[in-house]
Amino acid sequence: MGSTVSVQQRNMMFLFGKNAHNPQEARARLERKLYLARESPEPDFDLSDCCLRRLPSGIFSICKVFRKDNLYLHNNRLQSLEEGGQLSDLLLIKVLNLSCNQFFRLPNSIRYLASLTELYLQHNFLESIPDGIKFLECLQVLDLSNNKLKHLNPGLCNLKCLRQLKISDNKHLTKLCPELCLATNLLSIELNGDNFTFPPSYIATQGTIEIMKYLCSEMNIEYVAPLPSDISPSQVPNMNHNPFEKQLGITWEEQEAAMIEQENKIHKANLQQREKFLSKIIQEQQDLDSEIAKVQEVREVERQKLMKAIQMEEEEIECLVKNFIQIDRLQPEVVQQQLAYEQAEHDRLLEITRQNYDNVRRADILKAMEELIEKDSSIQMYKKYYKDDLNNIKENMLIQETEGAMKLSELLNAKDESRTTLVQTLLEDQDIQKAIVSSLLEKVDAKSWSLNQEISLISTNLARLSVIEQEKKNMQIAFNYNELLQQRIHLVELLDNLLDQRNIRRKQLIDTLKEVETEGVRSSDFWLKSYQKLLDSAPKSLFNVRKLDPVFANYLLQEGVIHCLPFLVKYLFSSESLLNITNENLRESGVTLSSDRESILRALQLYVQSKSQNYNIAEPNSSTQPSAPSKSDQELNCSGVLNINDKESSIVDGECVVCMDAKSEIVFVPCGHMCCCQPCSQNQLENCPMCRMDIERTIKAIVA
Repeated sequence: MGSTVSVQQRNMMFLFGKNAHNPQEARARLERKLYLARESPEPDFDLSDCCLRRLPSGIFSICKVFRKDNLYLHNNRLQSLEEGGQLSDLLLIKVLNLSCNQFFRLPNSIRYLASLTELYLQHNFLESIPDGIKFLECLQVLDLSNNKLKHLNPGLCNLKCLRQLKISDNKHLTKLCPELCLATNLLSIELNGDNFTFPPSYIATQGTIEIMKYLCSEMNIEYVAPLPSDISPSQVPNMNHNPFEKQLGITWEEQEAAMIEQENKIHKANLQQREKFLSKIIQEQQDLDSEIAKVQEVREVERQKLMKAIQMEEEEIECLVKNFIQIDRLQPEVVQQQLAYEQAEHDRLLEITRQNYDNVRRADILKAMEELIEKDSSIQMYKKYYKDDLNNIKENMLIQETEGAMKLSELLNAKDESRTTLVQTLLEDQDIQKAIVSSLLEKVDAKSWSLNQEISLISTNLARLSVIEQEKKNMQIAFNYNELLQQRIHLVELLDNLLDQRNIRRKQLIDTLKEVETEGVRSSDFWLKSYQKLLDSAPKSLFNVRKLDPVFANYLLQEGVIHCLPFLVKYLFSSESLLNITNENLRESGVTLSSDRESILRALQLYVQSKSQNYNIAEPNSSTQPSAPSKSDQELNCSGVLNINDKESSIVDGECVVCMDAKSEIVFVPCGHMCCCQPCSQNQLENCPMCRMDIERTIKAIVA
């Protein structure tokens, strides 16, 4: 019982999807409409408003067997027509309504709908029209409005019966194909003329006749007015078609009489078809009998010829037997002489044959030896030519190598001269020296370093959130989208605030340089001396630091003291471990609040514990824990930064979802997704590639 229920649930999920609202009601509606399609003689097959995600199997076969003319599949969630069967079964369908679904493309096998006169595809996600549309020669109405078309298929020119074409509300469609003017019976084209560039908007807004005239002029053909429309309003399908409305107005007796009349017609048609079939079988039987008679006549003639041949063979055999009897009656001496003569003649012929064979074989051997000698001489000649060519190639390579060495030396000399000139120019150019000093001052500034580390940390977290969300989407795992959105928005706000603070700090440093320049007596090498002073005053370990350890930064962020990072810069730059920091050291560094000092110490303790746990995992052989710190514990890196030689990296390598090649480094505002590289973000993106939210601006992220 449980397995049956599970199978039914799987079938319902297959047809209606996991998120279908009230699948039981949708299933009941589908079964009722399938029953009506089989029992009702009406030409309409209506499966609209059934919340279908996939077509039930055998739908197209039902249309073929029950001779349906109109197939309505609108107001569903269909994405494909593959599950319904073969489209060739819809050969007799005249009206096909696929509007208000989720089609991204149509199969090219739509070409088999040769009787189709009306095709409704509005309110879908179609980006193009298949080439098979050109085979629908009976098509009169084509509705492609409210889609995502980018261009029209030139195959529409083959639709000689096309009367109405609706392509409005396609934002990306700005051009009509000039071949459309070959559809000479086109009476109406519905489009948004203001968005078109071909034909121009002032022509596209004037109506169908002006558009067709313009396209004819572009194709250098004469415009011919179409014939009057023969499409009646009753042929247009109703979007809200209800199969029960017509049956409510018919009584049971009328319906039964109609069914009896329909059965009589079918019975008469079957009788006529049966008579035709029997007459055809009788005619074929007569033809077959006549052919069998002809074959028998031919076989009789062949049998007579065979009998004559057998009689002749018997006569020859009889003659041979008589000759043999006569020979047997001869004397034995004569027979022996004849045998001896025949043996001698046989030996003579055999000797002649052997001599001829020896002569032929000797000639073949001589010919093969001549060919071998010629091949050997040609090989020796080729070897000589090869050695000569090899020597020439070696000489040319030596000459080219000598010329290359000379050019390389000249290039190196030119580079040395240009480098000397550039260095001299650099020493003389005050603006360049000032820029270098400004860059170095910002690099050795503790607050600037702290701001850059916080920006890098937030950028890393944004990249991690984007990568996690993308992996969950790829694995089709449900997640709390609103919570991730709030986290990304909060991180983007923090990133904006830190960028503003960094710009303010950079301006303060530049103002400081300007004040120093105006107050002091500036010599010709003032900036070079300032650069040397900054190098001498900067901590030696500063230039070996790559980035702040993200584990340590996360603990500071959890304790709420990330704003105290500038006070820890001197400990981070030093080679000492963070284990030696005390409450007094933090107070001397400028951390005045006791709560901040306690939070910093807790973060340091958690950081050291995590480092020691990782170290213990890396060395599982240590079974006992000593009371005093061992030498390996002292070598444990607890400086709070990642050096250049650190093999462990915490960078989140999120690849660009557009080019799938470069790393993600652009943050989109306001959604906060970091999923695109800088070159791809410059391609006039209007929506976020992940969530399709409008992009207000972008931020270049800093990931150390």
